[in-house]
Amino acid sequence: MRNGQILMALAFMAFSIAVMAQAVAVGATWVQGQAGPGFFPFWLAVLLFLFSSITLARVVFAGKPVTGTFFDDRTGMTSVLKITVTAAGMLVLTWVIAFQVASIAFLFVYLRFIGKHRWPAVIAMSILIPVTGYILFERVLQILLPRGLIEVPFFG
Repeated sequence: MRNGQILMALAFMAFSIAVMAQAVAVGATWVQGQAGPGFFPFWLAVLLFLFSSITLARVVFAGKPVTGTFFDDRTGMTSVLKITVTAAGMLVLTWVIAFQVASIAFLFVYLRFIGKHRWPAVIAMSILIPVTGYILFERVLQILLPRGLIEVPFFG
């Protein structure tokens, strides 16, 4: 388990360095009052590198190694399967009915049936997060979100 954690931390560090290099190549600076095309990827890669370094340090300098299996019982495997199925459903819905509607459905199912949150929180987050994302990306940053095969009113 310890070797796997070390290898994953190193892999994420290498990946973040590659992303930083590509972001610098396309322009990771502020250009004419706007963020360059590589600005956000660069800083996200910096954060990934930082947190990967912290993970690596915690594993290397930990007192005793972690023992045991990855899934101690069926609960762990069930949780991974639930998340995998809902993520796959999100991808299919995005392809069919567009990102905005798919993200509402995904958050609703995930928060209520996997996260077991209360109804007011589920409804509020299922609507506010996609609407905020739509406003941020489509209106402010003018980045088009994926459209689906079916045209959905009010979303595009």
